[in-house]
Amino acid sequence: MKILKALKVGTFLTVALILGGCAHPDLIDLGEPEATVVSELGTPDSKMVQPDGSFILVYSMQPFGQEVYWMRFDKDGRYVGKERAMNEEHFKLVVPGKHTKADVYQMFGRCAQEYEFRLQDQTAFMYRFEDVGSMDMAFWVQFDLNGVVTETAVTQDPWDHDGDWLIGI
Repeated sequence: MKILKALKVGTFLTVALILGGCAHPDLIDLGEPEATVVSELGTPDSKMVQPDGSFILVYSMQPFGQEVYWMRFDKDGRYVGKERAMNEEHFKLVVPGKHTKADVYQMFGRCAQEYEFRLQDQTAFMYRFEDVGSMDMAFWVQFDLNGVVTETAVTQDPWDHDGDWLIGI
């Protein structure tokens, strides 16, 4: 049984390495132009243009990763740094009654899973993250039928069952 489990884990890690390649936001050098970053990381989930002409490219590692990266660029299109957006500071940017599904997607990119709550006539995006205590958590953004945010919440990650979801045990 332990051999089978080890084979499953090894296969999962091998596939993840092949699919993921070597590109990662942590490996991007400051000063790189936008075209180079997109060439290395792929097409971003979204782009947020700031009033001063600078912009942020959003890269979601969801569903299996637990990060969303904001790759910041100056107004000349040069990479100046990154932020990890899966934290309380960034969650507070989502305002019920003000923001929409499109706004949330622009801020965080693709979610781990979209849920439908038919009895409430609502849907929700669930984003996975690791909190400061290394607990697997989930950030939920709930929407009404018009796609307007009704509430947000943080819970334990529903996919985490002592890591068993990774290998199907």
